[in-house]
Amino acid sequence: MASVINGTNIVLYEYDSNATYFFNGDFGGGVFDGIVCKQMSRTQEVQTSSNFTKTGAGTIASFITDAGEPGVTTIPAGTWSFSAYYSVVTAFAGAEVKYELYKYNGSVATLLFTSAITPLTTLAKTLYTTAMTVTQTTISATDRLLIKVNYAGTTTNQITLYTQATNIAQVTTTIPLGTPFGASTNCTFSTSVDQNEITTYASNSYKEYIGSQINWDVSVDGLIALSGYSYLSLLSKLQNKQSIEVRFSIDNDNADGSGTYGYSVIAGTCNIVSLDINGPMENASSYSANLQGTGAYSITGTQVIDGGSTISTSSVNSFSYTAAGGETTVTFSGAIGSTCISVTRGGVEVRTIATSGVPTDENVSFNSATGVRTFATARPLEVDEFVRMITK
Repeated sequence: MASVINGTNIVLYEYDSNATYFFNGDFGGGVFDGIVCKQMSRTQEVQTSSNFTKTGAGTIASFITDAGEPGVTTIPAGTWSFSAYYSVVTAFAGAEVKYELYKYNGSVATLLFTSAITPLTTLAKTLYTTAMTVTQTTISATDRLLIKVNYAGTTTNQITLYTQATNIAQVTTTIPLGTPFGASTNCTFSTSVDQNEITTYASNSYKEYIGSQINWDVSVDGLIALSGYSYLSLLSKLQNKQSIEVRFSIDNDNADGSGTYGYSVIAGTCNIVSLDINGPMENASSYSANLQGTGAYSITGTQVIDGGSTISTSSVNSFSYTAAGGETTVTFSGAIGSTCISVTRGGVEVRTIATSGVPTDENVSFNSATGVRTFATARPLEVDEFVRMITK
């Protein structure tokens, strides 16, 4: 058994039983199996409107999820709902749109489902909704989702699809996902079992007990990952008495950085009992929260077994590196396209994670496009220094 067990992080989740993806026409980009795509993300971009125009039948635009999304192995059966704004230049008779859903495995895009056809009923920019029926489908955890938006009409009219800003283009899926919005810098997971006394005459003067109800709770100090969420999100959940999801990642390693024993993840649903928000002058804002577990918690992943491996929970992934000494950059190709929500150096949480520029002091930067994590020149990695990064 591992000689050291390190609780590395608690991550708070916004849980959505029907995850929504937004079509961000100004972001992402690339060619996937010959299909030119823009970004399909769970974060709505609010930049200026980005529009796509097509004359005659064919693909108006295509969108693909980021690497690692959705990170599931099953698409549940049900109805997907597409919503987007369209306009038509001249007569709208015969102007129709439909959507196609593909899975992309890194080299090949495979068609899974096709939506109903929606006729456009006016020339002006109008919001249209289209349904797609899906059956339960198995995909790989590394598969990405790709959606084509098609002009399905019989005329050669010009159609415009609008995305971003106030022209929200989106799809609501049947996929249940948790979006991480807070990573802890200090955390405690506690659990106990109520004991009922069952002492009898046969106990020979010793009290005897039997376990009954199990209780568990979490206390956490941390930083909000401000990517689509804010401290107001946490406050709103407390005001509305909403539950949140937690994931507590436990490093089962034997402290030599070899990764031999892998990870376990304790997961469950919590109610927010109390919340403190701290806003120091010229320093990072943080929060403290007490969370009461409701219902059962689960334990998944490697259970201190030789030959275990690092696992992913929902869309969260962990990457580690042991330094040779002197490095100022480390590349994690598996983190390309991800958002970095936590970095530790020698077990100490890094306070500031920039997305551009040159880091200073103990801070770092992370380039999502290249997977490169950069450390300050004045503070290169030391020999045998162990670093860890958690991304979503």
